[in-house]
Amino acid sequence: MAFIHSSTITVLYVFASFMTAYAAGNFYQNFDITWGDGRAKIVDNGQLLTLSLDKASGSGFQSKNEYLFGNIDMQLKLVPGNSAGTVTAYY
Repeated sequence: MAFIHSSTITVLYVFASFMTAYAAGNFYQNFDITWGDGRAKIVDNGQLLTLSLDKASGSGFQSKNEYLFGNIDMQLKLVPGNSAGTVTAYY
């Protein structure tokens, strides 16, 4: 009985891991870089999107699909020292 229980948990874990990797998708397939003249880049085989901001402009991207809800994780690196005046937006 314990063997059946542990093997069931293992199968469910493998299935959940597969579904998580499948759902994560990739930026090449699911997003378009809409503007930025080279300041937006998709790297790491589509697993990471980088956006840059310089004195001239920023960059942007757009999903190829519409969603009712979602989750986003982002890391921002600001200029050293006083970064007042840097405007970031997500919408």
